[in-house]
Amino acid sequence: MVPWPIALLTLLFGVIATLSLATVIKVATGLTTRPLVWPLLWFAMSAGATAGLPFLKPWARTLAVTGLVAMTVVALSVAGLLILQGRPVAALVSTSGSVVYLIALRYLGRAQVKAWFV
Repeated sequence: MVPWPIALLTLLFGVIATLSLATVIKVATGLTTRPLVWPLLWFAMSAGATAGLPFLKPWARTLAVTGLVAMTVVALSVAGLLILQGRPVAALVSTSGSVVYLIALRYLGRAQVKAWFV
């Protein structure tokens, strides 16, 4: 049985994979003009984490940790940009959103959780 925090992380990465794939499809069909590299990287990372986390694969934990660190950096970077634009309330919301990623990182770093992925 998969522990419920791992199931929630799998759901989070599944949503990210779906949104990234939708962006890839929009770029491929010409509906938007964006670089294709970033949505493909996000899709590969999140799809890999989605596929491996329920099976407690070590490489999936590595992908999840890497993705969570990247999402934290992005959320805090957006908060910094919002502060520079003079929108402190929006920056506070963005900073608060990064707490979810930090809690997930803390959970994946626990010794007993690491033991499941061996």
